[in-house]
Amino acid sequence: MNRSFPTTLGEKILLSRSGTSSRVLIRPAWILMLLGAGLLIWMRSYWIARLGNEAFVTGYALLLICFALAALGIRKRIHAFRLGPVAVWQSAHHYLGAFCLFAYVLHAGFMPDGWIESILGMLFWTILGTGFLSWYVNRNSPRLLRAAGPAILRSDIPHAKILVGEQACQLAIQAAGSTNSAVIADYYRTKLADFFSTSRPWLYRTFPTGKKRRQLISDLENLERYLDDRGKVLMERMSQLVHDRDDLDFQSAIQNRMRFCAALHTFLLGAFTVFVIAHVWLAHQYSSHW
Repeated sequence: MNRSFPTTLGEKILLSRSGTSSRVLIRPAWILMLLGAGLLIWMRSYWIARLGNEAFVTGYALLLICFALAALGIRKRIHAFRLGPVAVWQSAHHYLGAFCLFAYVLHAGFMPDGWIESILGMLFWTILGTGFLSWYVNRNSPRLLRAAGPAILRSDIPHAKILVGEQACQLAIQAAGSTNSAVIADYYRTKLADFFSTSRPWLYRTFPTGKKRRQLISDLENLERYLDDRGKVLMERMSQLVHDRDDLDFQSAIQNRMRFCAALHTFLLGAFTVFVIAHVWLAHQYSSHW
C-alpha cells in the first residue's frame, strides 16, 4: 500500500486549519493557567488566614478540574452540536492536566498519609502516567499510520483482511496448477495460510514491527530460482499480499493501542473523580474547620 497525502487544495486548507486551531490557544492557555495558579495560591492563603485550613479550597479546585477534564470524553461523543474542534478541546485538556498536577501537590503533597488519601495519590500518579502515555501515542500514531498506507477505518479492517486472505488462497491454487510454481503453493500451505487466517500475537498487537513481513517476503524471494516467468509473477503478487496483510495488522494494532490508552486514562479519571467526591464528603463529615 502506498502512502496517502493531501492532494487537493481543500484538503491542505483543512489540515492547516486543524493544526492552527490547536496552536492558537497555546499562549492564552499558558496565561490563563498561570493566572489560575496565582488565584489558587491567593485563595489558599486567604483561607488559612480566615479559617486556618486551606484544604477545602484546593480540594474543591481539584474536584472542579476533574469535572473539566472529563468534559473532553463527553465532547468526543457529542456530534449533534458545534462545540468547537476536538483538537482545541484536547489542548485545553492537556493544560488543565498540568494545572491539576499543581493543584494536587498544593492540596496533598506528593504522597499523603491515610488509606483513602493513599488510594487517591496512587490513582492520581497513575492517571498522570497514562495521560502522558496517551499523549505520546496520539502524537506519534498518525505518522505510523501514514507509513502503513491509506488510512482504513478500524471497523473495516476485519473485512479487508478477509479479502486479502481470499486473494492469497486463490493465488496459491493457481500456483499449485503448475509444476514450475508449485513451491509457492507449498510455502503457502506451510507458512502463509496461518499468517493470512489467524490474528497476530499479543506482543505484536502491543509493539507492532515489520519483522514477520520481512521474513516471509525474504523466504518468498528465495523461491525465485525454482520458478519460471509465470511463477515469478505469482511470487511478486503473493509478496504484495503479504505486505498488504501486514499493513492491515499494523493499522489495527496502532488504532487499538490508541483506543486502549484513551479508555484506560478515562476509566482511571472516572475512578479518581468518584474517590474525590467520597473524600470531600468525609472531609465535611469529620472536619472541624467547616
